[in-house]
Amino acid sequence: MKPNLEPLEKVIETASAIMAEMEERAFEDERFSELSMRQMFYLNTIIRMGHPTFSDLARELNVSKPSVTANVGTLIKKGYVAKVQDHEDLRSFHIVTTQKAHDFDELHQNVHKSLAHHLAARLNPGEVEQLAALLAKAFDGMS
Repeated sequence: MKPNLEPLEKVIETASAIMAEMEERAFEDERFSELSMRQMFYLNTIIRMGHPTFSDLARELNVSKPSVTANVGTLIKKGYVAKVQDHEDLRSFHIVTTQKAHDFDELHQNVHKSLAHHLAARLNPGEVEQLAALLAKAFDGMS
């Protein structure tokens, strides 16, 4: 017998809506209002990867290198990243983040922390640990 997924789907829908609203409010900050959702996705991926090459980023996102070049070019123009030549392989360039990207990341991380604090305030410590373990198990292998 298949489990009834409706309650889980409802919780996921609610959590997604709450996160979207929190992020939207946070990114109303005029410093970051210029970023599209795609640019935020690219920037978050670059930050998570460290200082990837264009090829590394294309592989990670499963997109073409010209697509990466165009999107990173926009982030360069907006001041979030810079292109730095590899010291060993002069044909290769790394994408490095600027202070503006770090400011964006700090704001983004604060949204996550805010949600975690909200949840923790409604659960006891054991439930917080249990929820974290269940979510880690459920999301394992998704990214």
